[in-house]
Amino acid sequence: GLSQAEATTLSKNFSDIKKELNAKLFGNFNNNNNNGLENSTEPIYAQVAKKVNAKIDRLNQIASGLGGVGQAAGFPLKRHDKVDDLSKVGRSVSPEPIYATIDDLGGPFPLKRHDKVDDLSKVGISREQQLA
Repeated sequence: GLSQAEATTLSKNFSDIKKELNAKLFGNFNNNNNNGLENSTEPIYAQVAKKVNAKIDRLNQIASGLGGVGQAAGFPLKRHDKVDDLSKVGRSVSPEPIYATIDDLGGPFPLKRHDKVDDLSKVGISREQQLA
């Protein structure tokens, strides 16, 4: 029979040959596992974290309108827009306040921009009722 040392050496040789064959046969197969992760020395969770962070960065880029996606989706986002004067936010193009235009609608609203109501008993009464 074989001595202990010879048996160990043979066994080690077989083990090395098996590893080498596996690497040659299945090495390519293992790398094509379609999840985009490489079989490398880097642990899987580190690779996953990198992919996730890359995705988050991409989404942030899109959300901030820098990815060119903002324009395509109809958002008028420009990188250089900055609002310094917040007093005009929400104002319509017309300089007249919205309540001043109600009278122009032709309805029986006795509202004028300069009206001041001292007598609250008439609030809610239409022009016709007021004249009667």
